[in-house]
Amino acid sequence: MVVFLQRLIYIKFAFLNLSFGYSFSQGEVNEGDIFYVTEVIENKKYLPLPAVSTILEVGEGIAFADGEKNSIEQKIVFCFYTVGMYKKITRTWRLKANVRGRYEMKGITVHVRDIFGLVKISKDFGCGTSVLVLPAAYGIDRRLSSLNLTGGSKAVPAGYFSNPFEIRKIAPYTYSEPLNRINWKASAKMQSLAVNEEQPSVFEKIFVILDTSEKYYLEKNIKICATLKKILPEENEIVFATNGILPESRHNPLVKFKGGHTETREFNLEAHEKNFRRLLAEITAGDAETIVAASELAGRVKKSIFYDSVVIVKGGKLYDCESGQTIYA
Repeated sequence: MVVFLQRLIYIKFAFLNLSFGYSFSQGEVNEGDIFYVTEVIENKKYLPLPAVSTILEVGEGIAFADGEKNSIEQKIVFCFYTVGMYKKITRTWRLKANVRGRYEMKGITVHVRDIFGLVKISKDFGCGTSVLVLPAAYGIDRRLSSLNLTGGSKAVPAGYFSNPFEIRKIAPYTYSEPLNRINWKASAKMQSLAVNEEQPSVFEKIFVILDTSEKYYLEKNIKICATLKKILPEENEIVFATNGILPESRHNPLVKFKGGHTETREFNLEAHEKNFRRLLAEITAGDAETIVAASELAGRVKKSIFYDSVVIVKGGKLYDCESGQTIYA
């Protein structure tokens, strides 16, 4: 009778007021980083649980890691606990981010047994939180001085824009000078209006297109995009577009997908690097029948908007659309 009674009690009350929580130590990590997943088990009742075992399974993009921060082949860990009345148990595992993307724990299964081991009750749980693995850049120290490959690779100090923080000299004011360049401190000393002559800056508008049609090169292309900050000239206006897709549940301020068309927004790569890498982390290849060719996107850009350079990331290379010259491979 005792065995039968405790069997009924555990079948009915084993998972009652028994909570499981799983959380990642960071919401965002880079490829190759080490982070942690924490499991919290809390038994909020007077019934002790002599045998609680959990099985955690990770997906393809993340892996369990050893003390040397190396990924191990083991994809599943098995843990055994004894949880007393009104007790909480916390345990942490080391993980390594291997592939860009958004991930949750692939599977979490909990088994509870009674005192005599006659009853086994199982239940599946979800992680509830996710981690975003950002793509890492290639190690490169070479930066292009200019992308004007058809007209020469040497940038000249001339352009429509100037740098207000680099003042070449102070000159007398003329009627054609804009008022925002007046140097009031120098004007007071000279007893006449004086203006700052600013150093012209080399400024280029660059349109970057990520081609996702070749799935074999997709990861390499995205990694090259993550390296743009190290390749492209600094202080340029960048517009990014792609014929890939983003999950419908994700919102990104840089690129919108509407009616099968890509709406792009201009942004400074330096100021929005984090948002740019978040976008790259979740891009996937589209359907081959509906995907817009990268060359077609480049043609639309040339017809509608003026850009100094249109570059395409395709086949594991970054090349200039106008000249066809490879910029980086």
